[in-house]
Amino acid sequence: MENQVPAFTISEFGSRARITVRTLRFYEESGLLVPKQKNSSGHRLYGLAELAKLQQIQSLKFLGYSLQEIKNLIGNDTDAFTQLEKSLPWQHKLLTEKRNELNRAIEAVERVQFIMREGKPITWTVLSSLLYQMEHEQDQIEWVKEYFSETIANQFFSLPKEQRQQVDVEMLDWLATLKQLMKEGASPKSPEAFDVLVKLTELATKHVDNKDELAEEKAQELMESDVMDFKFPTFLTSEEEAFLEEIGKSMEALYNENEKKEE
Repeated sequence: MENQVPAFTISEFGSRARITVRTLRFYEESGLLVPKQKNSSGHRLYGLAELAKLQQIQSLKFLGYSLQEIKNLIGNDTDAFTQLEKSLPWQHKLLTEKRNELNRAIEAVERVQFIMREGKPITWTVLSSLLYQMEHEQDQIEWVKEYFSETIANQFFSLPKEQRQQVDVEMLDWLATLKQLMKEGASPKSPEAFDVLVKLTELATKHVDNKDELAEEKAQELMESDVMDFKFPTFLTSEEEAFLEEIGKSMEALYNENEKKEE
């Protein structure tokens, strides 16, 4: 008796290959895996050839290739490995970028969890701003490098996870103080208002060693120039920004007044 090549219906093959019938039907409709054999009832049958091709598909899926890319690769058996070899460097680059994106997302989740565990008040505005800054951190790094030194940029953005979480908490505490002052109707000329702005400056420069660079004239010119029209999303409302601006003007006026008295 001759050895018969095993052949299975779609449900039998799916059960043995540990893949759903729905997926197999999708592969068939996509032209990825189309069995050539049929039984007497006209139903397609899967055998060893289909199993080998399925293993190819699953292997390439594991490497991160899309179904269309897989179809292009396995569609030409004679040149499949040459095409695969040429595509691997690009695939490696894509997967590395995805991995980095996932790492940023994981860090973002951990930072938000930390804030919530600390019981700090957080709004959607604050959360959206925080997540945007995490997602587009590289853009912010390049922006800082353009106007300050690379050292300053690295010190701003290379803090360990624990320190970043602490900065988040300190900024939320600072924001709560600002909101309370405005709720109480505090004057932008009051000592409490001055303390808020000073505290913000301290938080912004806390982890920078060379604070003199941030205080140079070029930094002041940058703050007053049209360049600052380009802003990353902020967790401050327009009213809070205006209040801080008034505090800054009041502090500058007081400083100039004291300078004149000392002349």
